[in-house]
Amino acid sequence: MTKVHTGSVFGIRELTEAQRAKTREELEWLETDLIRRRKRLAYWTLRKTQAETIPGIREELRQSAFYFHARAQELVNSGEKLRAYLMVELQDQPEHLAAYHYEH
Repeated sequence: MTKVHTGSVFGIRELTEAQRAKTREELEWLETDLIRRRKRLAYWTLRKTQAETIPGIREELRQSAFYFHARAQELVNSGEKLRAYLMVELQDQPEHLAAYHYEH
């Protein structure tokens, strides 16, 4: 007889209702924060493009534009990873699993 996998490949534990509510609140906050992070990334992308194309910009301003663009990119990437993990954590709860995840 074949056994069917019964759980997440991420090793996600089953959450209580209070933990799910807290996770949903955290996800909601993170999504609004990601909007702010993406706007900041767009601003520094513009500044980086200007630093690359406009002649006569001081080297220190040029380097700071590259630095802050890289930092903004890191913040967006880390927020996206956390958002993906929180979404998987909520979706991999028992009532959200497909029937083939359970052993019979």
